[in-house]
Amino acid sequence: MVTTAAPPRTRIASLAVRARNIVDSGLCTRTSAVPDWLVRLDQLEHLAAVPAPARRALLGRLDDDVVCDLMVLSYLRTGTTYVLWTDSPGGFAQDVLRGLDTAAAGRELEFFGPQHLRDARRPR
Repeated sequence: MVTTAAPPRTRIASLAVRARNIVDSGLCTRTSAVPDWLVRLDQLEHLAAVPAPARRALLGRLDDDVVCDLMVLSYLRTGTTYVLWTDSPGGFAQDVLRGLDTAAAGRELEFFGPQHLRDARRPR
């Protein structure tokens, strides 16, 4: 195995990258292509309405595939996988950038792309 200098991504960061790759590669181009999409849309809307601490706890208990599906739906509907962290910058820092020093966090933010982060903060 080849080692890299990059720190490992958090679970949420890895799932966000996976969700973006699914959409950007053309594997999933519409909402109805997501498995159990009606249930997942309800889950996404429910999670968006829950206060941030409870939402983060719920996301921690969900299976990776479910969280990835939610992020795919979020990306398809809003253009960002981070819509569930719009009201919680501190939660975003803990869930996505946890454990990274300032320089590493800056590199990670560059990887996620400023457009995705701006879209996540944009009021609806």
